[in-house]
Amino acid sequence: MAELTDVWFDCDTGFDDLLALLVLSRNPSLRLRGVSTVVGNSSLDNTTANTLATVEAFGIEAPVYRGCPQPIAGRPQTIEGLLGEGGMGTTGRRLPEARHRQAEPEHGVRALSAYLRAASAPALVVATAPLTNVAQAINLDPSLAAKISRLVVMGGSAGSGNHTAAAEFNAFADPEAWDVVLRAGVPVEMFGLNLTRQVLIGPADRDRVDAVGTEVAGAIADYLDAYLRIRERDRPGPMPLHDPCTTVYLAHPEWFTLEPARVEMELAGRITRGQTVCEFRVPRKAEPNALVATRAEGKQVVDYAVDQVVAALRDAP
Repeated sequence: MAELTDVWFDCDTGFDDLLALLVLSRNPSLRLRGVSTVVGNSSLDNTTANTLATVEAFGIEAPVYRGCPQPIAGRPQTIEGLLGEGGMGTTGRRLPEARHRQAEPEHGVRALSAYLRAASAPALVVATAPLTNVAQAINLDPSLAAKISRLVVMGGSAGSGNHTAAAEFNAFADPEAWDVVLRAGVPVEMFGLNLTRQVLIGPADRDRVDAVGTEVAGAIADYLDAYLRIRERDRPGPMPLHDPCTTVYLAHPEWFTLEPARVEMELAGRITRGQTVCEFRVPRKAEPNALVATRAEGKQVVDYAVDQVVAALRDAP
C-alpha cells in the first residue's frame, strides 16, 4: 500500500469550504492531520462552529483548531450579507450544531506550526480562506516557510475580482497575509476566480444531493439551493464552485492546467487593494514564484465533487 500524504486544511467554513473539506476527507491518498479556522466568510466563532458541525455530521476525525479572529492589518472583512447568516445561507434546513466535537485548546497558528515542524519532509497545506493563519505562523517562525512543500490556495484572480472589481474576497480580506506568504518563498499553487469561474455547479447537482434522502443531505441541498440563488433569489442558476477546486485538484490534477507566474499582491491601491497581479511572461519579465491555475475540465470537476459529497452523505454516521 502506498504511503499516505499528510495534509492540513485551513478554512473559513461557509458552504463551499464545507464541500472542499468533504472531498479532501475522502481522498484515499491523503491523511487529514488538522483543520484550522479563521475569520473570513463570517466571524471566527461562526466559521469554527460551521466546521465543527461539519466534522461531527460526517464523522471526520481530524482535530479542529480556532485560528485568527482578525487579519494582520485592518478590520475583519466578512460576507454574511452575500452568503447568509453565519456564512451558511439556506432555503430551509441546516446541519445541527455540534454536540460532541469541540475546538482543541491550542491556537490554530501554533497547531499549524507544530504540524509543519513535526513533518519529516516539507508538508502539504490547503487553504480555502484568507491566509492569516499561514502568514502568522511564518511571522512567528520564518523557518516554517521552507517546511511547506505546497500551499494549494483558493484565492486571488488572474483576471477580475468579485469582492471588488479588482480583488477576490479571500485576497482582499487579508492582502498583507498573502504578501507575507509570497515574499517568504512558499510554493504557492493558486486557484483564483479566473479558474473557478470555469467550474459551475447547478440545480441538477442540488437535486442529486437531496435525493440521498437523509436529514443531513437535506441540509446540504438547502445550503446549495441558497448558494445557487445568490444572483437571482427567485430562480436558482449555475454558480462557480470555488473552494472544492483545490481538493479535487489533489485527487485529479490532470483536469487542471497550471502555469508558472510571478504573483504580487497589491497593498496600497485605492481601488486595487487585494488584487493579485499575475505576470505570466516568465522568466523574460520576472522570476516565477507560483503556479497559477488557468484551465479546468469544469464538468468533470463538478461531477467528481458532487460524487464525493453524495458518497460522504451515504456514509455519514
